[in-house]
Amino acid sequence: MFFFKHLLYPLAFIFFVITSLKNFLFEINFLKSKKFDLPLIGIGNLSFGGTGKTPMSEFIIENLNQKFNLAFLSRGYKRTTKGFVLATNHSNVEIIGDEPFQIFKKFKNIKVAVDENRANGIKNLIQMFPGLDAVVLDDVFQHRSINLKLNILLTTYDKPFFKDYLAPIGTLRESTKGMQRANIIVVTKCPYNMEDEEKELIIKKLSLKSNQDVFFSSVSYDEVLYGKDKRNISQLENRKVLLITGIADTNSIVEYLNLKKIDFIHISFEDHHVYNQSDYLKISRKFENYIIITTEKDFYKLSDLSLQNDIYYLKIKTKFLQSETKFIQKIEKAITN
Repeated sequence: MFFFKHLLYPLAFIFFVITSLKNFLFEINFLKSKKFDLPLIGIGNLSFGGTGKTPMSEFIIENLNQKFNLAFLSRGYKRTTKGFVLATNHSNVEIIGDEPFQIFKKFKNIKVAVDENRANGIKNLIQMFPGLDAVVLDDVFQHRSINLKLNILLTTYDKPFFKDYLAPIGTLRESTKGMQRANIIVVTKCPYNMEDEEKELIIKKLSLKSNQDVFFSSVSYDEVLYGKDKRNISQLENRKVLLITGIADTNSIVEYLNLKKIDFIHISFEDHHVYNQSDYLKISRKFENYIIITTEKDFYKLSDLSLQNDIYYLKIKTKFLQSETKFIQKIEKAITN
């Protein structure tokens, strides 16, 4: 294993050169970032997924959508369409992607759109909805072709970027120097009882600039399971339970079910997995009498498989350990100033 990892170092160096050159060209203005009159709130990370971008997007939208006219723009990963697509009542996961569809289903008073070209997506949203106050963008930290009003960088408690390495050795998309572009850094998936001394140690390792703020958050789950009906998670005791996930990091949901003393079998797929007939056969033949628990974004895709199982999802939420009001105020200030 050590020898194989050693062979990856030249690839990591090439990746470092390419990403560093790209960032340098933006820093000297050889490559330009397009500016828009509309405030853009970006959420992203230095690593390849699993930091909690969707729960953070939902937290921002949930706390600000009654005060501001918002739009949400995403790439729409693994969708079957191309270019700009506005979410409508006829949209589904295949058309706009799983995470945008989840947000569209949850927040009916905001505009949701997808476009792999973020600048084109913003231009279309502005033209179609001139009354917008701001656009929230998902997974946009490396998209330097647009100028963000507020750049929010997420990193996890278990694997902060300062303990990670560039791909393919680690999971970083670019050098840790990229963190200097962030206005706000949020350490996600922290333990609820995190001590102040540990927070201070992480802050020290982050080496923040004077204009950067850091926050700490954890994830929480509802006691209620959602599906064709609602039931409390305690009702799963002594039942046959199958956990199905298609997300980058399953630790939080697994730990939660273990905490609730739920006995379950776990089938884990890659992030944004597209469920197919093979999955249907595997589940229906081996787990016919099981109750299926899944994530919210997987729920909509699994529902299309026409399984006979009862399917429920757990709602995940971002919970700040402190200074939640300050975090919201930072975003409000970016929108109004």
